[in-house]
Amino acid sequence: MVTHPRVLGNVRLSILKDDTTSPEKQRHAVEHWTAGPAVGGRIVGWAEDLDVSGAMHPFKRPGLGPWFTERADEWDVLAVWKLDRLSRRAGHFAEIVDWCREHGKAIVSVSESIDMSTPMGKMFAQIIAAFAEGELDTIRARALSGSAARKAKGVWIGGVEPYGYHFERQEGGGKKLVLDPSYAELFREIVERLKSDWSSYKIAVDLNQRGVPTWRDHLRIVKGEEPRGVAWTANAIRAIVMNPTVAGIYTHKGENVVDENGECVRITDRPLMEFADWSEFVAALKSDRPVRRATPSRSMLGGVAICQTCGSRMSSNKKVKANGTVHHYYGCNSVNTGTCPSPNRIRRDDLDTAVGSFVNVTLGPLPVMERAGNSISQAKAELSEAEAMLDRLEADYLAGRLKTDVQIERYWGQHGFQSVKVQRLRDEIKAAEEAPAWKATGRTYSEEWAAKDDEQKRVFLQRHRIAVTVGSTEDGSRRVLVRVPEVAEIADETGLHVPDGYEWVAPEAEFILPARKAYKRSY
Repeated sequence: MVTHPRVLGNVRLSILKDDTTSPEKQRHAVEHWTAGPAVGGRIVGWAEDLDVSGAMHPFKRPGLGPWFTERADEWDVLAVWKLDRLSRRAGHFAEIVDWCREHGKAIVSVSESIDMSTPMGKMFAQIIAAFAEGELDTIRARALSGSAARKAKGVWIGGVEPYGYHFERQEGGGKKLVLDPSYAELFREIVERLKSDWSSYKIAVDLNQRGVPTWRDHLRIVKGEEPRGVAWTANAIRAIVMNPTVAGIYTHKGENVVDENGECVRITDRPLMEFADWSEFVAALKSDRPVRRATPSRSMLGGVAICQTCGSRMSSNKKVKANGTVHHYYGCNSVNTGTCPSPNRIRRDDLDTAVGSFVNVTLGPLPVMERAGNSISQAKAELSEAEAMLDRLEADYLAGRLKTDVQIERYWGQHGFQSVKVQRLRDEIKAAEEAPAWKATGRTYSEEWAAKDDEQKRVFLQRHRIAVTVGSTEDGSRRVLVRVPEVAEIADETGLHVPDGYEWVAPEAEFILPARKAYKRSY
């Protein structure tokens, strides 16, 4: 080791706190060793990582990592209180040793009197690192065992109550999550509205108008505290329904918590929504994302109607005359960029009436069908995760990374569990793919149409891929073509009986609307 070295002190404390490994004690030990007459060094910096597990690679730690990647030329010796403060993984430890050898650095454990610059020190360090890895497995097994015992009793091991649940004290200690009746009912109302083509924005506006407190304000009121009056937002609505906790899944920092078998940990036996139903619902929401707007549409066909000339969407606009009369119309979006050679436009009332007539008359008696394949996408995602976990397990096993009896025992347990899960998911996906791709809603198009406002109708049209194209004739009349290719697909795949008068092709209708004076005016 170099004389009078520049010493980098390393301090690490995992979330499993212990007074004997306090940061102050680690610092004092390193400072005492550095200032000793046998070393005569000086401390140039501290790499401090608190609440960081010994399993994390030293190169990736927020405190220590930069000293390897960005500030390697500022120190000669890495001094730690004990080697397990550097890493509890033998593989990680070996990488650090190799890096230090290549860069002319030394590692010293001050309390264990191990100097890695000597052959004897290297030998002892490797032995201690192997024991540290075994100790980490023991600590994890102990933590998992305690956590499993608490979960087996239905005891909540998280923090603030997630939406729709409140704490219930247990006789043996701890807290259990149970449904909050009023907000569980509110959640069901929100879900049903989203299924009925309500936008999250519209739901938020309605809840604010009704004076319904947000979940956090509700918790404050229950505790006897003053609510902050936070308003509902569209993002808050989506965050609630998309959170796995409503399906009884435990999450931490936005990720699902899994047990030693890789299965999601349950927070309650009575969730707001069953996991299978929630998965299908969320898949449907995600597929509708380009359709549902954060703010309400000003019209029924804004963003739905298409200009026949250039294929651009048409938006709702208005023109105010000198006498104060307001005319609303749909116009080609490309008119602002000048990229459409002949931009189309049409009175809003005329187009809304034509499309409404098509839905009520042409489609009216037909049953509305919904795709039943959303649950397959969730099962495929779970299958992909399970197969990836099996690949990781097998790679670790084949690479010889499993050295202790505890690791090997856990490997076989996880491998067996994930193998069964993979087979189950494959069977579910196969059965779902062989099942009909469409399911009846029990309502006709005319019934659905009559129950919706303009915003809901817009979502309905886009979800069922009802195409509305606006063009013009030689005499200046408006030509409107409305088509529903979905109906033909349903008929082909399910053998749906179409009432007399309908052909086995995509229903369509063409409307010719006489030209009006307003249409002939320039933009």
